[in-house]
Amino acid sequence: MKFSRLIYKSTATEEVISNRMLRDIEEQASAANTEKGITGLLVLTGNIFLQVLEGSSRDVTALFGNIIADKRHREVELVTFQPIDGRCFDQWSMRTVDLYDLPGDRRALMAAKYGGKDGVIAIPDDVHLVHAFLLDAKFVCSSTPWKLGSDSGEPLPAAQRSSV
Repeated sequence: MKFSRLIYKSTATEEVISNRMLRDIEEQASAANTEKGITGLLVLTGNIFLQVLEGSSRDVTALFGNIIADKRHREVELVTFQPIDGRCFDQWSMRTVDLYDLPGDRRALMAAKYGGKDGVIAIPDDVHLVHAFLLDAKFVCSSTPWKLGSDSGEPLPAAQRSSV
């Protein structure tokens, strides 16, 4: 089976940016992606999504078609679609990280490395730097020792939202 990595970015609609909505998206996507063998990471910075999806070319392409039609975001832009020999984001069927909710030291590290404005960490334009950005976000997710909180409605850092 041929595997591919797809990276896209888009602008989130206002209602999607809440912690509860992001957690719901992650749970739904995780369940659907598990069935298809798709893995990936969704990063939110400001109101911009950056997502990487890895899996069979056919399944990733079909999922991207659904993403384009999804009304929770607009201005969907394909960053790259390429064949891969091995996955880089195979720990999760879907993981979400909101860079705004990162602890101060990790947020400062990402901001120093990638820049930004008004507290929003910038997504690089260069495709190689986009991949580095996603790998750094992966590291931030992989190295967080926090536990998932309650459903009390309190904002939770996105890195805490996954039960994986």
